[in-house]
Amino acid sequence: MGFQRTRLRWPEIVAGVAAVVLLLSMFLLPWYGYKGDLAPLAARLGVSTSQNAWHSLSATRWLLLLTIVAALALVYLQGTRRSPALPATFSLFVWLLGGLTSLVLVYRVLINMPGPNNVVTRDVGAYIGLLASIVIAFAGYRSLRAEGIAPQDAPKEIPTIHFDQAEVGTPS
Repeated sequence: MGFQRTRLRWPEIVAGVAAVVLLLSMFLLPWYGYKGDLAPLAARLGVSTSQNAWHSLSATRWLLLLTIVAALALVYLQGTRRSPALPATFSLFVWLLGGLTSLVLVYRVLINMPGPNNVVTRDVGAYIGLLASIVIAFAGYRSLRAEGIAPQDAPKEIPTIHFDQAEVGTPS
């Protein structure tokens, strides 16, 4: 069965968009930068003074990737399945993984940065990644709470037989 966008509800669309934002921020945006005496010299020499999430979060990057894959799988499964069993299961996975990722990123971004605190600064990618993980968790929760199926997947009306009381004989 092919992918049908009409099967997607707003939480799955939001989860998919947030997963793409998290993926892009993870690789394209700087999460942490270096400051201090050597930072201007390094910038003049062409040495990067910032790192993305892939290079700065060695263990957390796998959790980020797992969360992204789960959110994108939710979008795919919701768009291709008539039965709600797999999409509902993946909604739960996305909610739990998004929540765990959000907690880990709150700790890593807002509380404890990698490296010495007097040398490392937070960059825009860290905040965008944190926000995207919170949105993924929320969308997973709302997807789990959403009820109903797509109109094209609803059961068809069952034909019924109507008896006229006059036609039905009374037992003798």
